[in-house]
Amino acid sequence: MRQAPRLQPVDHRDGQRIARDKELTMTEMTPRERVQCVLAGEIPDRVPYMEVGIDFPFLCRLLDQDLPAGRFFEAGEYESPPVEIQVQINQILHRDVLVYGMLPPIPAVKRPGADGILYFKDGKIKDWEDLDQLQLPNPSSEAFLAPARSFLAQAGDYATVCASRVGISSTYLAMGMEHFFYCLYDDPLLIEELLRRYSDYAVAAVEQAARLGFDMFWTADDIAFRTGPLFSPKMFRELMLPYVRRVADRVRDVGIAWVYHSDGNLIPLLEDLLASGIHVLNPIEPACMDIRAVKKQYGDRVILCGNVDVDLLTTGIPDQVRETTLGLLRDVAPGGGYMLASGNSVTSYCKVECVRAMCDTAYEFGRYPIQV
Repeated sequence: MRQAPRLQPVDHRDGQRIARDKELTMTEMTPRERVQCVLAGEIPDRVPYMEVGIDFPFLCRLLDQDLPAGRFFEAGEYESPPVEIQVQINQILHRDVLVYGMLPPIPAVKRPGADGILYFKDGKIKDWEDLDQLQLPNPSSEAFLAPARSFLAQAGDYATVCASRVGISSTYLAMGMEHFFYCLYDDPLLIEELLRRYSDYAVAAVEQAARLGFDMFWTADDIAFRTGPLFSPKMFRELMLPYVRRVADRVRDVGIAWVYHSDGNLIPLLEDLLASGIHVLNPIEPACMDIRAVKKQYGDRVILCGNVDVDLLTTGIPDQVRETTLGLLRDVAPGGGYMLASGNSVTSYCKVECVRAMCDTAYEFGRYPIQV
């Protein structure tokens, strides 16, 4: 069982803090030491690269291999590629993490996209009678825990991420977006029942993640468009936030680092999320969130992760990606509290040369003290 990090309050305002072990900053930290240093509110040897979502077609192009597709490549039910494949990815992209999927199942109709990935078409839960279609695993069972133990035993010097959900996106995907929005007014109790079941699962999952020794609990719950939240702040606070806090309370009790992932403009909801106790905010989508402003206003309360535009990684050229990455290193990384990642995920349509330009630039110029 791996020993998870002990979290310290995040405070990067002075910009002068050093790593716990000063000697480590003179040499190369391991990926896990590097990430743990950031999570502890300290400055590592260099900026970590923490990308959680990398699509299967991109992996095939990056590794120049025909990989065996499986359920871990399906949208929404990511179980993560085998450790040996992830290590190959990390060696090429200088990534500091390995990802293990504990995402709950979502009863939904799916369709294959042009890239071969299955995407959600519609949810299956339309009424109370449909709830029996949601069959959640028992996170305390040996069948559930054994693969996680095997994964951690192979993790070596990498930081480990347990990927799951709080339950908001699981709920609207299980119902179908249109039906979910109608039910916000027509049957909010059905939504609450799904939120309760999914948050029960999340609470149990985070308990096991911490007990097993994962370094981070990463939850993917998209709650915003680029123009703003999917629902009003009032509705979020009344209907969803109690379940977020439920998971947050258990995260705090077990002492694991919590990475909250949501695309879109989170500014109207950010105070609520920070008050719940998230440690890392990801991915800070650049089309709608100014990471420099977020760093200035909230950088003493939360670690930032992400912000390299996926559109740029798709349609740009390596020189443009290098310029963007250098700007983040120059403006956001000083003082610590930042981990590099895309502003969403590395999608199937991202260019390999652009993603490599992002990662190579950070590897070359992301060493502290930042000198860009």
